[in-house]
Amino acid sequence: MDPGVPDVAFDRWWHAMRDVAATKATSLAWREHRYKFAHLLAGKLVEGLRGPAVYGVWLQWGLLYVGQTLEAERRLKDLVIGESHHLANTYPPEIWHHVVVVSWSELPEAADVVDAFGHKAVGEGLEHRLQEALEPLANASRRTSYGTWRDVNWRTSRSLGARTGVHLDDLYGAVLDVWNRAAAAQDGEKVPSSSRIVHPSKLLGGV
Repeated sequence: MDPGVPDVAFDRWWHAMRDVAATKATSLAWREHRYKFAHLLAGKLVEGLRGPAVYGVWLQWGLLYVGQTLEAERRLKDLVIGESHHLANTYPPEIWHHVVVVSWSELPEAADVVDAFGHKAVGEGLEHRLQEALEPLANASRRTSYGTWRDVNWRTSRSLGARTGVHLDDLYGAVLDVWNRAAAAQDGEKVPSSSRIVHPSKLLGGV
């Protein structure tokens, strides 16, 4: 956004945040309300989950972010609370449309490739394959030291994920199938046992 050009949405956001922080009392209440919601959402995301997972965050228009972790029980909490994960600092979880998590190590196709490459490389390989195929907005560019952004070219990457991902066709296909089925699930529809879908906006009334 050009800082010299007024932006209606930004202006509305700025004034709303000024109202939120108008007094010490409103500032404290805002912090407590946001953490209560983040804690509730994080609990829904990690309930019963442990170990490796890939996950995606959607806004109302489509896929925003794809990530992976070897510790779903920890990283998914941080995804929402934003203490070290960057996403919630720019796109707050209150506006996320849905989040999909796939515990890929539960799939039968995972055993052989984990033996061959290890959990870290396989997790990064799946993340790379998903990002390359789905091109989520928040992964598609990176900050520069000049206040701009540079595009990510997954096809020329020589990262561990890129090098490992080419060996994961069977597992990647299985993950993508579970991912798509979970992402397309309607309210109350059962999703594969290795996955879950959470709609953050439906939790807003609980805080």
